Formats: sequence, structure tokens, C-alpha cells
Amino acid sequence: MTASLTPLALTCAALLAAGYGLIAALSLAPATRAQARGLWPILLTETVIVGAVVTALWLGGPVLRAALALMALRVGYEAARVILRARPELALTVGVALMLASQGAATLPFVPTAAFALLAWGAALAIKLAKYRGPWLDMAVFPALPLSLFVAFALNGGAATLLAAFLLVEIFDSFALLGGKLFGRTPIFPRLSPRKTVEGLATGTIMLMALAALLGPPIINVPVSTGIAAACLTGILAVAGDLAASRLKRSASVKDYPAILPHQGGLLDITDAWIATGAGFALVTALS
Repeated sequence: MTASLTPLALTCAALLAAGYGLIAALSLAPATRAQARGLWPILLTETVIVGAVVTALWLGGPVLRAALALMALRVGYEAARVILRARPELALTVGVALMLASQGAATLPFVPTAAFALLAWGAALAIKLAKYRGPWLDMAVFPALPLSLFVAFALNGGAATLLAAFLLVEIFDSFALLGGKLFGRTPIFPRLSPRKTVEGLATGTIMLMALAALLGPPIINVPVSTGIAAACLTGILAVAGDLAASRLKRSASVKDYPAILPHQGGLLDITDAWIATGAGFALVTALS
């Protein structure tokens, strides 16, 4: 998939503006006014997130490297606090280790690194499926290995693809949230993620496929079929990343990761779906 940062960044801005218009319209309609009122704070927080992501990927170079280092540091800290139930000083050490590991992975040839990451992740997952329980293994499966691959890809020419992944995840999540607020009745993962509904995920999937088919050819220079395939892969990986992060919280009997923004949990809550999707896109790019 070839992509350019400029049209992707403009598309992010246009869709964000469309989101403001849509929620404003819903706020004026009596039937949806109450539900729409609760979406405004979430949209404002999303604006901050989109602005930070687009700026870091757009500027690239030292700014992107620093942003990814801080991302790995914070995600490692949050994961250690929850999964390992570590004290702040140990959690910070884990965060530094993940930051150094992910930055180190970016200095290696990307294709062999991606192949090794896939094999390591498969081995860790196989051990878990064999009923071995251990918090360090949980951290390796998610978020450590996917995030290391994510960072390596970003720093080896994958910034535009990761911005495309971010855009797809945001579209999926936004419409899934909207569909869940307006039509959600049937929980689909009642234990891991009680607020996710069949109706919300169906809305997110349908709208993502439609927009990917419409915007894929002019924005990222792919045929309609590839856009739809990317949308389907995004839906699967985004839900998987979100559920992986939620499972870690549930297993530790914790409601949220340490908060970093209002109306969000921690940075891992904000980026879990993007980390999983970006790592998946990185593998597809490396192994295709």
C-alpha cells in the first residue's frame, strides 16, 4: 500500500470537521440530543489525540523518534503498573526497557526484524494457549512485541502507512461509538468490554468499509478491493487490540490504566487498537 502523508493528514482534518458537524446536527435533533451531548467531550479529546499523532508523523525525524520513545515509555509504565502490579519505580524501569528495546529494534533491518517479531509473538501466544500463566508473558504478547514492531516500522519509512492505519482505526472507533450510543442494545463482549455492542461494531464496520472503498483510490492509491480488505483487517485488529488491553485490566481487577487525558484511560487505552493495527500493517508490508 503506497500512501502520502499530505492527503492522509488533510483527510484526518476533514473527517474531524465532519464529526463536529454530525454531532452538532445530532445535538439539534430532539430524538438524539441527549445521546449527542455526551459525545462532545469525547470529540474534543479525540481532537487533541488526532492533532498529536498527525503532527508527530508529519514532522518525522527527531520529533517522531522522541514521540515514539515517550509513547513506549508511557505504555510500558502503564502496562507494568497494571499487569505486574509494580510499584512506580519498577514500572518506570519497565517503561525505559520497552523504550530502549523498541528504539533498538528500529536500528535493525526491518524485514528480518518483522519476521523475528512474528515468530516471537507466535511462540509467546502458543505458550499462553498451553495454559502457562505469567504476567511477563502477558506483557510480551501485548503490548511489548506489537509496540516494538510498530516503532521499528514507523522509523523505517512506515509513517504514512501508520497514519493510514490510525485514520482507519479512528473511523471505525468513531462510528462504532456513535452506532453504540444511538442503536446499541446487544453486548458482544459482556465480560471484557461491556460497552461494546453488536450494533455499534456493525455500524463501525459498515461505515469503515464504505469510506475505505470511497477514499482508498484517491487518498492512498489502492483499488477498491484493497481498501475494503484493509478495512476488514483494521476492524479485526482494532477489536483484538482493544480486547487484549481490556483483558489485562480485567485479569488484574483494575478498571483503567493510569489516566493521561480526560474521558480516556491511559495512553495504552488510547493507542491499543492503533498499536495492534499498525503492527498488523507492518507485518503485511514486510512479508508481502
